[in-house]
Amino acid sequence: MSTTTTYGYKKPQTGDKGSSWFGDLEFDIDRLDSHDHEGTNSKLITPTAMSVTSQSILASAWSVVGDGTFKQTVTMPTGLTFVNVNFRIYIDGGTHDGSIIYPSIKKVAANTYDIYINDNTLDLIAVYK
Repeated sequence: MSTTTTYGYKKPQTGDKGSSWFGDLEFDIDRLDSHDHEGTNSKLITPTAMSVTSQSILASAWSVVGDGTFKQTVTMPTGLTFVNVNFRIYIDGGTHDGSIIYPSIKKVAANTYDIYINDNTLDLIAVYK
């Protein structure tokens, strides 16, 4: 007779065999296939478990688009792509150092994007998780 673990998996007991054991194995495989680490069907992944990479976006590299808009093309660090990271953009230095901003971002390739802002004096930092 199997027991059920904290997150709902079935753990066979010593001596379990036959259809009961294989049924529990099939159940666990299906459960593993659909879990998402949200804390109910599997252990919650903590933010500290994620690796963080940052990248400077320097004020000296902004180019004029027009109508008060400036742009840079940014290539993410090696190994990072739009499908395997989330990222935020922060002001790097000055009065608003560390403030999150929400610039316009347009994907150019799997690991490259154009970033648009209206202040070409800002140094920014992209933080990828």
